[in-house]
Amino acid sequence: MPTSQLSIEQKTRLLLNSPAELTAYSQQAWDMLPRTEIDAIQLCGLKQRFAMLRDRIPVLKKLADGEGVNHVLHINDVVPLLFEHTVYKSYPPSLLEKRNFGQINKWLGKLVTSELAQAIAAVNVSGCEGLDDWFEVMDEAVPQLRISHTSGTSGTLSFLPHAVREWEKFAQLRKMNVHNMQGPDTPLPDLHTIYPYYRKGYLSHVRVHEAMIPALLGHESRFHAAYPATLSSDVLHLGARLRAAQSKGTLDRLEISPQLQAKKQAFDQLQAEMPQHLAAFFDQMSTELRGKRVYIAATWNLLHSMAKAGLERGLEAVFDPDSFIHTSGGGKGVVQPEGWRDDVLRFTGARRINESYAMSEVVGGAHPRCEAGHFHFAPTVIPYLLDPQTSRPLPRHGRVTGRAAFFDLGAEIRWGGFITGDEITIEWDQPCACGRPSYYVVGAIQRYSELTGGDDKITCAATEDSHRQAMDFLNTLEG
Repeated sequence: MPTSQLSIEQKTRLLLNSPAELTAYSQQAWDMLPRTEIDAIQLCGLKQRFAMLRDRIPVLKKLADGEGVNHVLHINDVVPLLFEHTVYKSYPPSLLEKRNFGQINKWLGKLVTSELAQAIAAVNVSGCEGLDDWFEVMDEAVPQLRISHTSGTSGTLSFLPHAVREWEKFAQLRKMNVHNMQGPDTPLPDLHTIYPYYRKGYLSHVRVHEAMIPALLGHESRFHAAYPATLSSDVLHLGARLRAAQSKGTLDRLEISPQLQAKKQAFDQLQAEMPQHLAAFFDQMSTELRGKRVYIAATWNLLHSMAKAGLERGLEAVFDPDSFIHTSGGGKGVVQPEGWRDDVLRFTGARRINESYAMSEVVGGAHPRCEAGHFHFAPTVIPYLLDPQTSRPLPRHGRVTGRAAFFDLGAEIRWGGFITGDEITIEWDQPCACGRPSYYVVGAIQRYSELTGGDDKITCAATEDSHRQAMDFLNTLEG
């Protein structure tokens, strides 16, 4: 049966479980899904996710009990249950310093479904000397789970629990996008991936390649990283701790274990060898991969650094013009140098850069930037605008500015609702000049911490008492 003839319930099932099938693997149809249809599917999906997860995720149950939320009837009913994005780094920092991964697993188990929490609790992590060991052990012991982490610019890493299925669903959407598919039988050209960073790692934008390689490339040999090594999460965390200690003037009190010192020395050695790795990387691009269609996804600064290094070597228009260059983040929090896009296009030879607004907490979708310069929300994600002082929901009509919050409908083993530190403006009513019917972000994306000149204190829409009780519950790890 054509998907256009499916009921809202049937379409919802596809959006939640296999979103690429909702439009029969047609990128154009995905882009043009009507607003009214998306609104109906998203509300239906929200009701189902809440019913499925309310009593199975311990910290969500604690918060929902405190707020008296037992059913979802309207899109805003879950706003009091949206987590602060800081919840994923709310564990006591001393647990990492003491390498107490058993307690971290107890903390993590309260953020996922009870069935998965049992599997996590059964893992023996007593021998883990650091984060790299912990990630490796968890991957092997709980194969349906993939934990990633953020860069830890604040000094503390966020640990994000995602199901393997969540990554796989997103990879299928990216495949549909990269190849501009018009159906499941769309011929797919040969494709290689260039990645100007480490081959492996547990940092979110590195870890995603585990799902992307089989979906987009089919074989590991088509993935070409600048550095054929694993990015150490322990060293990244050390760097975050050093920056935080330096800003507080407490560097002299920072204790570093002998094991971590050894990892730092190995990292420094790799840094020293990087010129050789880069030379081989660019040599491969200019010979073996010249003229081929490639997929390059990286943060804008990595893309720009690669382009500048290539241009300095006299390399221009290296790849097929139909190559797919992607970067995400929306440029928030940084001043991007003039001409960086021109440098990337001149080096790669691609016709355009595909930009999106995305964050590590949401695996379910990236919000693409259109020809008119607006970020359009993916159908797999429900956007919210909240009052920055109270976190109460703002109107879903007109052009409104507020704190961005999202519900990731792709989340299966965790709660998909969270509040960001971003200020955005959404146009809810007026159609975009590009012709896409979805809601979209207008203008700049900024962090509230920069607007206020300091830390961003998020006020939850939940009552203070119920939110405090939920956070106390999350961080009570005895027993």
